[in-house]
Amino acid sequence: MANKDVKRLLVLNIDIDNDLYEKVKVKGPIIGKKSCIEAAGKLALADPTDSDSNAIFEAVRKSDELAKEYTIEVACLTGDKRLGFYATREIVKQLEEMISRFKPDACVLVSDGASDDQVLPLIQSRIKINEVKRLTIRQAKELENTYFTILDKLKDPHYARIVFGIPGIALMLFAFSEVFGLRVFVGILGAYLVIKALGIEDYIFRGLHSFEFSFNKLGFIFYFAAIPLAAVSIWLGFSKISAMRQAGIVDIAKLTAGFEKDLLLLLAPAILLIIVGKFIEAASEKRYYVLPQYITYFSSVILLWLLFTNAAEWVLGNIGFADFFTSLALVIVLMLLLLYLAREFKISLVSKMQLEGKPVYTEVGGIVGKVLGVNRKKGTIVVATSAEHKFDIPLDFLASVDEKVIVKY
Repeated sequence: MANKDVKRLLVLNIDIDNDLYEKVKVKGPIIGKKSCIEAAGKLALADPTDSDSNAIFEAVRKSDELAKEYTIEVACLTGDKRLGFYATREIVKQLEEMISRFKPDACVLVSDGASDDQVLPLIQSRIKINEVKRLTIRQAKELENTYFTILDKLKDPHYARIVFGIPGIALMLFAFSEVFGLRVFVGILGAYLVIKALGIEDYIFRGLHSFEFSFNKLGFIFYFAAIPLAAVSIWLGFSKISAMRQAGIVDIAKLTAGFEKDLLLLLAPAILLIIVGKFIEAASEKRYYVLPQYITYFSSVILLWLLFTNAAEWVLGNIGFADFFTSLALVIVLMLLLLYLAREFKISLVSKMQLEGKPVYTEVGGIVGKVLGVNRKKGTIVVATSAEHKFDIPLDFLASVDEKVIVKY
């Protein structure tokens, strides 16, 4: 691992779910050999099954080993028990503090392997990684190891939604009717798999996160108009159920389909109004790089409205399965084409914004580097750190562009 250009080396361990604070009330970052040993000892006493304490001890051992060749500092950074954005934001903040304080030429990451896919991009975008040391905790029984790995994964909300959420919906549906429950569960599972396969899930959550409403913004009139439309759409849905019951229809599947069909009559336009408001706001603020994103949202709502309306018509018996399947295939093809065109449009817009040379900061204020250019093939902006380390940042991570570029992490 010897490198003549590297003199100051930072040995890092990441506790992404902040077990150190949750279990023994030790706040990160933990800096220095003595502090790391004390923190790992406390965690090991509080929970001997937690692999984080072993990983910290390994980081200390690794720092002792490398101290013969380099100027060394060892540290443990902590995230957040909520994981996701909250954890990465805290890790970025602590990492930038360490870089500013120690000014390392490179780092070594000591990991238990569980969170490498989340923390590696955060570190690589700020400092060169010379080595990733993955610590494997040997267990007497492989089955026991698998059991605890599964339990640890279920703490992640992403996996919990899938493992507990979908079966939970199925059980509630079976409470109404066995046949109806099975049919709707299969339909919901199929719709989820299609959304997951097309990558629409990320767009939905990203879009909900970006929708911030303000009375002082230009788009407020559109949000205001959307509220009564949404309210009336709910009323229409329940009115449809009442009318169908009076007509002697008691099949829950058909009642649900009727509710869905009439609900979407005005709910879809209400959502479209909100998106139009956000589009106008972005255009008036000259944030042209987000316009393809809102075009994607607008088109996706129309396509999903078409899909769910046809699904309801099929359940009601107004169209055949062949017609419904044709609409499903059409929506999938159009969605793929839409995502491709929106990506190309965004790349084209960003390429014309003359970002070269502009400083790049994170949302928490940390300096990342300077923009070298736009990689049209990858759909990224190329950034160089102060240490001349180059890396790519996806265009979807752009938060704002002015005299400086702000990226989301």
